[in-house]
Amino acid sequence: MVMMNTRALLVVRDTVAVDTLTSLLRNEGVDVARVPDATKAVVGLPDHAPDLIFADFADADAMTLLETLRPAAGAPSLLSVFLLQDESERAAALRLGAQFIIYKPVSMSQLRSVLIATRSLLSRERRRTTRVPIQIPVTLGWGGEENVEGILLDVSGTGMDVLISRPVSNFTELKFQFELPERTVPVAGSGVVAWARSTGETGVRFENLSEDAHKSLVTWLNSAPQDSPENYAASGVQCKLTDLSLGGCYVESESPFPIGTRLDLILQARGTFAAAQGRVRVLHPSYGMGIEFLADTEENKSAVSGFLTFLVSQAGVAPELRASPREIVPLDPVIPEGEDEPEDALLHLLRHEIGMSQADFLSALQNQRGAASESEEETAEAANA
Repeated sequence: MVMMNTRALLVVRDTVAVDTLTSLLRNEGVDVARVPDATKAVVGLPDHAPDLIFADFADADAMTLLETLRPAAGAPSLLSVFLLQDESERAAALRLGAQFIIYKPVSMSQLRSVLIATRSLLSRERRRTTRVPIQIPVTLGWGGEENVEGILLDVSGTGMDVLISRPVSNFTELKFQFELPERTVPVAGSGVVAWARSTGETGVRFENLSEDAHKSLVTWLNSAPQDSPENYAASGVQCKLTDLSLGGCYVESESPFPIGTRLDLILQARGTFAAAQGRVRVLHPSYGMGIEFLADTEENKSAVSGFLTFLVSQAGVAPELRASPREIVPLDPVIPEGEDEPEDALLHLLRHEIGMSQADFLSALQNQRGAASESEEETAEAANA
């Protein structure tokens, strides 16, 4: 598996871990850069422009780095990987915002599982934010600066790369306006500086576009030539579905996605398919993930219910699930006190996993399976009585 055009930034002091990561990542086609501390990482972010940031859970400034770099990069495609000593640190790392976890010593199998999931996430994000090159004038303003001239270098539905005649700092809120070829409605709105280079080249993340401006931009982007989607790897990973309820499921996968990832799901068994949507609630590195279904529509509810009914009627069938990532939406792994508790036992377990070890969680899953089997046997006996 070669991950072309993927960049990793290592903010790790452990020389053994650095040497191992560098060697393994480069063997997988990943460009690797290393900085000695968080301060230099922040300063050098525009030049490195990483997709993956590796940080050691033992380094205090590395944890601060993750909070700083994610908004600075201005893109959900910036993914964090924590290096932990052992599984006892997993819950704390997830609370701090770790998206992927690798246990020391770093191994090829662990890293490969992260890269497979990363490939799917970046593939989806790159298709959504494909930049179309163009060179047209743009007018900007921020703070006390008005009518600052710039040249638009490329644009997507979520942001733009622009060459600005005056320096501007990261996180600056600005206004902009430009006119696309063959479009009568100018694109005007506001955004935030995601990164800025000393050359004046600046990345801007769109924050607010009028409805007319957004429609004009999308129409133009759809008609403009773009990179072929064949340049990107196919998204999604195949999983083994081990536990299923109306509220959620648990799947075994060597490449689970981060907590908060919204997924498009295809459940299948013996030629029967069901489509659903969900979000990752539980992350067990290199082993599996717990997914809560998004039952926000009757269609989603009926799809899962129908598939569940089919499985009950097919004793011994081995269901499978394909999970394709849509986006990562921050999700607090700790359920707030006072929130209504679901009657669904599996969903309850998924929502309260954060305080459990992986072994305890899997044991609880096994107990639920046993209870479900006993209930099914009692129901069958009652029906035959």
